[in-house]
Amino acid sequence: MRSTTFAQSVFTAVMLALLLVSCNDKSQNPLSSKSQTAYDRVLQTKTIRVAYISYPPSFIKDAKTGANSGIFHEVLKEMADRMELKVEYVEETAWGTMIESVRSGRVDLVCTGIWPNATRGKLVDFTDPVYFSPIKAYVRAGDARFDGNPASINTPKVRIATIDGEMSSIIAKTDFATAQTHALPQTTEIAQLLLEVSTGKADVTFVEPAVAEAFAASNPNMIQQVKNIDAVRVFPNVMMVAKGETNLLSMLNIAMSELANTGVVDKIVTKYEIRPGVFLRRQRPYQTSAAQ
Repeated sequence: MRSTTFAQSVFTAVMLALLLVSCNDKSQNPLSSKSQTAYDRVLQTKTIRVAYISYPPSFIKDAKTGANSGIFHEVLKEMADRMELKVEYVEETAWGTMIESVRSGRVDLVCTGIWPNATRGKLVDFTDPVYFSPIKAYVRAGDARFDGNPASINTPKVRIATIDGEMSSIIAKTDFATAQTHALPQTTEIAQLLLEVSTGKADVTFVEPAVAEAFAASNPNMIQQVKNIDAVRVFPNVMMVAKGETNLLSMLNIAMSELANTGVVDKIVTKYEIRPGVFLRRQRPYQTSAAQ
């Protein structure tokens, strides 16, 4: 009986010792699965795992060939080359799911022209801007109801075309809460907002001029910009990382600043502009406003 008790005591002591050694090993390993940051993993694998949202010309995914292009694709490629890293596109995401893509750790970065706001900023962090987009109001061709009077949009009879989780829905909720919304699923292409307006399913929507002008080029005389009102927003176009990834964010911003300060970003943005001035540039050091 005593020998059995003694054997049990020895066994228990050995198991406790092994458990303590195991815990100490994990705490001393900065790259253990629980403590590894996205920055650690990027340096270790020399690869940035990326999610994207198809949003021309910010990010373009060719449906036939699968080839990627667009402003953010080219900027990220140039950044990765300078950091001696590889870009791996892991998944396509959407406006309503992009935050979960980085928070879950599935990807290190969301690459498209994202517009930061206070709600998103509670959950994720953003890079410095690549460029800026003014957001304007658009209606059916010939509709002058809102010209010079944006407050007239904010009535129960007006229907605003929005996409769930996308900035059009946030603008409608924040600035025009009395109006109705004609909401589309979060996977909807942005240009569909203009189609909903042009066919009378909604009265007005909010998009950047680059999207509206591309739509108008393919669908002439169907939409027009609301006249004599300012842009409802001016947004920086940024990339997204998980909250607290300060080292990764710093590395990305340094690479982006190098591209911006040498004029590479301007050249890429210009390549995708329908006309000069559609996008607003980030100012380079020692560059005056007149030179922009």
